[in-house]
Amino acid sequence: MAASTVRHVLITGHPGVGKTTLVKKVCDSLQEAGVPIQGFYTEEVRTGGRRSGFDIVTLTGQRGILSRICSDEPPHHSGREYRVGQYTVNLMSFEQTALPAIKPTVCLVEETAVVSVVDLGIF
Repeated sequence: MAASTVRHVLITGHPGVGKTTLVKKVCDSLQEAGVPIQGFYTEEVRTGGRRSGFDIVTLTGQRGILSRICSDEPPHHSGREYRVGQYTVNLMSFEQTALPAIKPTVCLVEETAVVSVVDLGIF
């Protein structure tokens, strides 16, 4: 794919406006059309009807924890804890799940159309 034809689309918005739904529908349409795609989106996790965090979902179906509401308990791992607002971010899960999903593949070298999709929200 020539650099001049590369397009980037950034979807942002407040919670509940349909960002993830839009990303899923676009991905489904692209896959049905035979367009090779790669990437991930985030999905809200609810407990007892309330948002408790977010998961990473790759376009191949792999799922990992992105964040959960912070607790007063110490982390169950050694190392630094990362927080964004009320959420603790699981950096290890992000690196193991999301990063491989957006890593350039042989398709890029062969100039095949690859679309990386990331769903961004406003915390």
